[in-house]
Amino acid sequence: MRKLMLLGVLAASTLISCDDTRKVLHDQYLEFVMHTDSLDVVHDAMSVRHDALKTDTRTLSQKLKDVEETDSIAIADLAKHQVLLKQQATSLSKLKKLIESHADVKTYFMSDSISVEDMEAQLLEMEANNSDIAARLTKIKAELKMIEKEQESLKKPETH
Repeated sequence: MRKLMLLGVLAASTLISCDDTRKVLHDQYLEFVMHTDSLDVVHDAMSVRHDALKTDTRTLSQKLKDVEETDSIAIADLAKHQVLLKQQATSLSKLKKLIESHADVKTYFMSDSISVEDMEAQLLEMEANNSDIAARLTKIKAELKMIEKEQESLKKPETH
């Protein structure tokens, strides 16, 4: 009888600690959701900036083509910018899908049907995804700044 009682206490403590672990993991998940939401806001702002710069690049490219004395290096720079902007558009689209995929797991993650091990694995994956998203957005931001700077110099009339 004593062994049965000890086994019952052990089982109850395991269930309680499992629930505590599950609660901690739920809380961690909610923190990742908040981080993902902030990355989504940054992504959206970056997309707006990207689109504006893409339009500016097209306009500047057309103006330079209309001017006969245009430096061929300037046209080559704009072509390089357009390629980079195209690559960024693809990257921004992929990042958006990745961000949206985090929301897709919420119902599953917050249910009791997912094991603690699966919850931990999901959190590790989300952490890696968020780190990757943040790094890629930082890279895109630096590239956009570089393009803006180079295009500002192309807009200024040369003084000889």
